[in-house]
Amino acid sequence: MTPHPLRRPLLAALSLALLASPLANASDSTTVTINATIVGVCKFFTSSPTMNINNTGTGSNIDPSLTGDATGNAAITYRCSNGTAPTFTVPATATITCATSGSCGSSTMTPSITSTGGGNGTGMGSGQDKTLTVTGTITAANYQNMSVGAYSGTMTVSIAP
Repeated sequence: MTPHPLRRPLLAALSLALLASPLANASDSTTVTINATIVGVCKFFTSSPTMNINNTGTGSNIDPSLTGDATGNAAITYRCSNGTAPTFTVPATATITCATSGSCGSSTMTPSITSTGGGNGTGMGSGQDKTLTVTGTITAANYQNMSVGAYSGTMTVSIAP
């Protein structure tokens, strides 16, 4: 028996229709979970703070004939992640040594160190600076009999987290 002449084109059209049907192009989807965690961070934003201790109101000049403490401050700016409470490590004392060659040898003074200010962070972006004020105090008993010269030293202040 000879196939009917329209049967072949009809079978071809039917085959194409089945291939183009939605069953042949099934789609799928999935849900992607996205996570992000802001961590508590605190950073200093004052690169080289300087504390000039004086009792004269000028520079780092201490007049040994005056009575009373010589004091100085260093303002240190910092930022912390919003809501993060900083913990500061500030030494109780520092040692400053005569830096003037030949005039005062290796004489040293020991200012006591305190700090004030601070506060929880409000973010790391511009305009969110907080200030920690570090104060150094040299008592009159400590400076009155010191040799003439310029004294200098360093201390390390830390912030966490």
